Parts: sequence; C-alpha cells; structure tokens
Amino acid sequence: MILRALFAILFLASAIYRPYAQEALLPMHYNPEKTEEALLRNRASVKFDTAPMQLPFWDDFSYKGPYPDANLWADSYVFINSGYAVHPKTYNVATFDILDERGNIYSHMRNDNLPRPADHLTSNPIDLSAYSPGDSLVISFYYQPEGRGGSPSTHDWLSLQFFLPPDDNEEEPDEENEWQTMWSTSGESLKSFAQDTFPYFRRVMVAITDSRYFREDFRFRFMNTASLPPVRSLPNFSSTANIWNIDYVYLDAGRSINDSTYYDIAFASPAQSILRDYTSIPWSHYVADPAGLLRSNFDIRISNLDDTPYNYTYRYVIKDEGNTTIRTYSGGSWVISPFSETGYQDYQPHASPIVLSNPLPTAPATHRDFSIVHSLREGATGDAYQSNDTIVYSQRFHDYFSYDDGTPEMVHIMKGYSPSRAMQFVAKHQDILEAVQIYFMESVNNIDYQQGFRLNVWSSLYPEQLVYSSEENIIIGEDERGMFTRLYLDEEVSVEDTFYVGITQQGRIELGNSAVIGFDLDNDVSHRLFIDTGDGWEPSIKPGALMIRPVMKRDYNTSVPERDDEDGRLVVYPNPAGGNRLNISFDRPENSLLSIFDLQGRLVFSGQFEQHLDISALQNGIYLLIIDRPSSGKRHSARFIIAR
Repeated sequence: MILRALFAILFLASAIYRPYAQEALLPMHYNPEKTEEALLRNRASVKFDTAPMQLPFWDDFSYKGPYPDANLWADSYVFINSGYAVHPKTYNVATFDILDERGNIYSHMRNDNLPRPADHLTSNPIDLSAYSPGDSLVISFYYQPEGRGGSPSTHDWLSLQFFLPPDDNEEEPDEENEWQTMWSTSGESLKSFAQDTFPYFRRVMVAITDSRYFREDFRFRFMNTASLPPVRSLPNFSSTANIWNIDYVYLDAGRSINDSTYYDIAFASPAQSILRDYTSIPWSHYVADPAGLLRSNFDIRISNLDDTPYNYTYRYVIKDEGNTTIRTYSGGSWVISPFSETGYQDYQPHASPIVLSNPLPTAPATHRDFSIVHSLREGATGDAYQSNDTIVYSQRFHDYFSYDDGTPEMVHIMKGYSPSRAMQFVAKHQDILEAVQIYFMESVNNIDYQQGFRLNVWSSLYPEQLVYSSEENIIIGEDERGMFTRLYLDEEVSVEDTFYVGITQQGRIELGNSAVIGFDLDNDVSHRLFIDTGDGWEPSIKPGALMIRPVMKRDYNTSVPERDDEDGRLVVYPNPAGGNRLNISFDRPENSLLSIFDLQGRLVFSGQFEQHLDISALQNGIYLLIIDRPSSGKRHSARFIIAR
C-alpha cells in the first residue's frame, strides 16, 4: 500500500512539473533592414543643392525605407516602414525606437530604468527669413505610442524641438542646449492612448511665433527618450519595446492651429499579394491551380484627409518583367467622404476590388516576376500630395513558398521539453523539397547560437508522420542571423498536397536558449503555424507568419516529356492547354487505351485513344496522361497542364 501511494505521488509530481512548451513573441533588439549598404545608398540619394529648403515642408513617409528621405532630413536614425503602425494616416510611418542608424542598440543605453536620448529625426535647414509671426506658420504631425511594437514607459517621452543657436557673444555653446522643446508627451500603451478606436493617431499643431526662429537656417527635430529596466522576466531586452510612430509632418505659412484637414486622398495601407495567404510560391505550382491560389479580392484602404467629399478614380494594373501592362482593372470613379465622418472608403469596387480572372499568363517558366500597381486620382490633375496615390506589390514566383514579406517585426521563441514548431504548406503538384530558408535572429543575453536543432519535414501532424529529420543537430553561426539562411536537406524529399516544415530542439529548452526566428506581423497566417505543446500539436495563438520558407528543386520537370522508342512517339500540345481541347500525337494509336490521372492519383478520364481530346470537364491543374498498348504491353506517359 505504501509503495502504491509513493508511485501515485511520483506520477502526480511528474504531471505537475511536466515542461509543456510555450511560445512567445519578443521585440527585436536590432534591425536587420538597416545595413551599411542601405545607409550609403540613402546618403547617395541627396541632390547636390546646398541651399536651404523652401516652404512648404511635407513628408508622410510614403516611400521605400528603411531610412527617411535624405533630401528632407539630416539624419538616418528612424525606421521608415509599414509594419509598426496601427491605422496610419497614409501608408508608412517613421518609427522611433532605441536603434541607431546601423540598426544596433545605442551604446549609451543602460539597464537602469533611466530615460536616455534615443532616435532623432532632424530636418535639413529651411529658409524662414522672409516670414514673420504674422504669416501664421504652423507645423503639424500625427503620433502614436507602441503601435505594433512595445509601449514606451510613462517616464519616456517624445518631443518636438526647434533649433535656436546662441548669441554670437556666448562662449562655448552646447549644441544640445540650442534645441528648444516646443511640445512633448510621455509614454503609454496604445490601448490607453486610443481605447481601441479611431483615431489611432493624434494630431499636434505648433505655431511658430517667436521672431528668433525666422532665420534662413531654421531646423526642427523630433526626439524620443527610452529606458531599459534593470530586470526583466524574459531574457531579452529590446529596442522595439519602446516604439513611437510619427506620420504626416507638414510645415507651411497661412495656417491656423485649428487646421485639421488636407487636400489629400491617399492609400492608407500597403499593397497586397495577389495570392491567398502566400506572398510567393513556385511558378509551376501557381500554374497548376491559379483559381485555388488567388485571393478573391484585394483589401484596399483609401482615406480622404480633407473635410470635403471628392470624386476620384481608382484602378490597378499588372505588369510583367518587361514593365509591359498585361491586365487592367478599372474601378471607375466614385465619391469619397471625409475620413473624419465615415472612415475608409467602403465602395466595393475601390475598397475590395476583385482579383481579375486569369490575371497572369501561365506558360511554363522557371520563375516569373510581376508588379501589381494600384493608383488613384482626384480630378484631372490630382490632389496636393500625390506620392501616396500609388502603391505597388512585387509579386515573385521563384523557387520557394512564403507567407512573410521578408521583414520581421518580432522574434518567435519557444520553451519546453523538445519543443517543435512547423509551418504548413500545400503543394499543387508532386515536387522535390531540397532546402529550407529560415530567418534566424538573435536577442540580447540569448545563447541560442550554442544550441542545435533538427530540421524536420512532416506529411501530417494529425497523426504525426515525420518523413525527414536532419541527421545531425544544426547550429547557426552569429554571421548567419538577420537574414534568410538556406539549409539544404541531407536528402531530397518528395512532397505533394499538404506538408509541414519546421524545427525541433531536443531536451529541456528555456526562453534563454530557444532558437530565435523572425516573425512577420503583416500577414496573419496563424492557422498555418503549429507548435508541439508537449501533449501533441496545436495551432499557434500568435497572429503573423513564422519566417520559414521551403525551397523546391528548380529543375523539377513540369514540361512535356516525350517518349521515343520502337513502339511509338508521344507528344501532347498545346501545353499548357488554355482551352477545352488537347491534341495528342502518337505514332501507333491503333488499339491504344488512354487514361488521365490528376496529381492525387485519381483517374479522371479513360477510354480509347483520341487524337483531339475534349478536356472541358477537367479543372486547371497538372495531369498525367498515359497510353497503354495491350498488344505490346508498352506504356507511354506525358505530363500536361491546364491553365485557362
């Protein structure tokens, strides 16, 4: 009896302390988008004009980052992006964090909970010498704490400052004392700031009334302070845990501090992939099932920042690699009401335009690249600010499947006993998996570079069917982080239909030594991400996309094979078939039987040989055609594609 009780106690104890897995999203402590190459490219974009800028000054950051426009701004510390803002005024914002221009945490930061200066966004000199207080100069902007990063603490702040150099007779001026704070606010969470409702950004108006600022070298800047706590429950402290977003900076004369509108109809979100869920897939898989892969509609956010309704037009075009327009969608013209009254445009042909049927050509190719260009225009000449009237999505069809846009906003880690994570993919035809790309990151105080993992491929998680596991633990070096690392499989793996790719770390794993993988917040495919919780697989609860990409073998043959021997030669055309008839050329068709199978192995047609075969009943996809000659016992086969 005593022994039985002891076993019961041990069983209960093991159940209580069983190290179930846990997933967590943490902010990044460096920005892999900020590179030396990108920094040099941004600086090289400056026009060779040293004269001060003239009014108006305007920037809504609706251009490609990661750095601010060097023709407007004198420094490169803030991050221009579309990932960290919640409902910005126009697509892209300037994000303030604790990262310098090279994407690293500022060296003067300390874990002592004391706020220190972090990012600056400083204007180039502006000539205000011809103006006076009576000209009503006002600078305005929108701001937001936290966004989709981490919230600044209550003793951190964001400020707007004007440059005011000292009198000439002042000795040894301190440049920091030459900046006068005109406005500031303390940190808080987005929830307390916005109460989960519009507007998610607040507008600030600051009048320039002091005559000392009316100079030919006037400058203004935004600056944030940030603090790092001395102890955290998690082993990572981070730059992107102290986020401020700035949007729509505007300085001009003849304004009032009560101005709240702008003659601007703008896109308020970036362009989307033409694919449902995926951002990219191999071209042969798209050709196999375009209808099953395309999204039905785009989700377009268009806002009118004025107080007057306007009639405007919207359309999108699709261009190929040669910049030739191959398809055009016209949403026509419609009236858009002020955003302050009705929010985003809700007219379906503009807000939710359909994806055109057969939008892309389907000829076989190793890869294809397209551009989806959305544009709008108010009136004959357009509104006052037209840089936000066009958004573009670069649609790539190369050798990999992806759900992410290539830019992480967070990192994904796990703890537990031998925790696993896997992304689900669906192959539209049988293919060969030869490698996996994973976007590995690093985090402060994290020692995951000393830890190995197994690269795994599953054909099913319910029940679990592991079809590949790397022979040895894989260890990622420090120089392989902040980018996609391509890991080749020990042996090629054939996949078809649904398969899963991921990693498993063996033994007891804590958050401090978990493999750190980039996580994209822009595309929520949490239904495609699965974690092993120690008690079986379950879907992730983290909205976004784990940055894992299966790479398929480029030379996998989906073109038409031809069979030559003494018993006949088989050719199938056109391939791909765009209509309802397939032509079959075979040297010895007499008494031959014809069968067609889909890629799931299902028989979809059988009968006597026909030279011109009606395929109207077959859906788009890849098929295997087989000709049997009972008299000789020979079999001939050819693969063909239907892409209407």
